[in-house]
Amino acid sequence: MSEYLRVKTDRSINSSTARAESWGVADQCHSRARRSLWSLLVFMLISICAYSGREFNLFEAASEPVRQLLGYPPPAFMVSIALAIYCFSNIILTLTAMANETPPASPWKHLGYRGAFFLFYSFSGAIAAQFIPVLMAGLCLYGLDQIHIWQYNSKALQQEKGLLD
Repeated sequence: MSEYLRVKTDRSINSSTARAESWGVADQCHSRARRSLWSLLVFMLISICAYSGREFNLFEAASEPVRQLLGYPPPAFMVSIALAIYCFSNIILTLTAMANETPPASPWKHLGYRGAFFLFYSFSGAIAAQFIPVLMAGLCLYGLDQIHIWQYNSKALQQEKGLLD
């Protein structure tokens, strides 16, 4: 009789431990999704600031010695090429990570890159003409990041659910 109680107690302890671990995995999944959405919110705030200052040319606002130190600003088509290369490489890296089922990268790493293109276009004086492409590229990349997070979280939660059953 005591053997039966010991086995039943061990099962209930293992079951409660598994549930606690499952809650931990769910919390990690929700935390990952929240961080990505916070990063998207900051990108949108940067975009709003860039839109409100779209007529501002950062290069012309600098003093003459600073302009001589920096040299000529990059032409807008060169910045557009860099934006296209960044988008293409980010898409390839994200799709590869999704195929290999690796954890999503921190969304804060790419926020600087995506926001920097507003700064580059501001230096070249073309932020008014190139605002929409930068915004759309950033939103598309965030959308792909969200799909990756959703896929990874779904897989992790399914694995945890399978372990509990």
